[in-house]
Amino acid sequence: MTKKILQSFILIILSLTFIFLILELFLRFIMGDVPRNNLGLKQKNQPIPFVEDKEMGWKPKPGEYLFAPWSEEGKTTKLTILNDGSRLNDHEDYKKKEKIIFIGGSLTQGQAVNDNETFPWLLQKKIKSYKIKNYGVGGYGGTQSFLKLKSIFNEQTNIRLVLYGFIPHHEIRNIAAGSWMYLLNKNSRGIEGKLSLPYASLENGNIKIHKPKKYFELPLGNKSALVAKIEKRILKIDSFKRSLQKTEISKKIVLDMNKISKDNGAKFIFLFLNVNELPSKQFDTYDKFLKENNIEYIKCQFPKGKNYTVKGEGHPNKDGHDSISNCIYNKLSLALDKL
Repeated sequence: MTKKILQSFILIILSLTFIFLILELFLRFIMGDVPRNNLGLKQKNQPIPFVEDKEMGWKPKPGEYLFAPWSEEGKTTKLTILNDGSRLNDHEDYKKKEKIIFIGGSLTQGQAVNDNETFPWLLQKKIKSYKIKNYGVGGYGGTQSFLKLKSIFNEQTNIRLVLYGFIPHHEIRNIAAGSWMYLLNKNSRGIEGKLSLPYASLENGNIKIHKPKKYFELPLGNKSALVAKIEKRILKIDSFKRSLQKTEISKKIVLDMNKISKDNGAKFIFLFLNVNELPSKQFDTYDKFLKENNIEYIKCQFPKGKNYTVKGEGHPNKDGHDSISNCIYNKLSLALDKL
C-alpha cells in the first residue's frame, strides 16, 4: 500500500468517525435520543409479575406482588395472579357458577391499582349471578389476547360471555410495529431474558400469527444513540407493510375471537375502552364492521384528569375504574338478560 493510498484510507476513517460523532451529539443533545440501555425505566425497582412464554411472549406469573408507590403521595398496591393466570377478582366461591371473562391489556388487568380496585372486581360486586374472571395482561394487544383466549377455552368451562377490552393502540401491538417493539425492549430492562412479541400478518386475506420475535439489536446499540436509532429504523421498515394493514388485521383477529367464543358456547362482546381516543373515521370503520358481523359492542371511556389517574404512573386509578365498571354494568344488562 502506497503512502498516498494509506493517507486516503486514514482520511476516510477520520471523516466517518467525525460524521458519526456529529450525528451522535446531535441525536443526544438536540433530539434527546439515548442509547438502548439508558432509557430511565420507571419500573426498574418494581417486582416482575411475568415470565417468558414461547407462544404469547410473556404471561403472568402466579403469586402476590407489592408495588412501591408511584409518587410520594401514592400508596403500595397489590397484584395477585392466580394459578390459571387470571388476576384475583373477589374472594367469594363462584366455582359452580357460569363465567364472564375479560381479556385485554393493562387497562383490563388494572395496572397500578389494587386487586379490589379494578373494573372487573368492581363489576363483580354488581353482578352476583356470574363469576367474573380477569385475564387482562399488561402489554397485550389483540394478537396475544386471542392466543390467551384459545388457552382459556382449552382449560376453562362454563364460559358464557367474553369481553375483549380494546384500545386503539392494540392495532400497533398486533403487528409488532417498530415503535412498540422499542417500548417493549425499554420496559423489559431488568427481566431475565428479553420480552419477545408474537404478531399477526395477512396472507391471502387470512390471518397468520407468527412466533414471538425479539427486539433487533446491533452492536454498540447500548452505547450509541445513533446505533439505537438505526435499530428502530430497521424495525419500522420490517413492519411497514403490516402497518398499512393494521386495521384490517385487527378486525380479522376480532372475527377469530368471535368465532372461537361461539364454538365454545359463549357470546363475544367487543369493549371499546377509551373510545374517544379513536378518530371518528376509524370508529365508523369499526362500527360498520361489527354491525355487519353481528358482533355486539360496548363503548366506554376512562375519565381524564389527575383525579382519575395514578400520579407518577399514568394509568387509571380506582375512581377511573369505578367509572368504567358503572359504564359496563349499565350497558351489559341487556346482554345478560339474553344469556
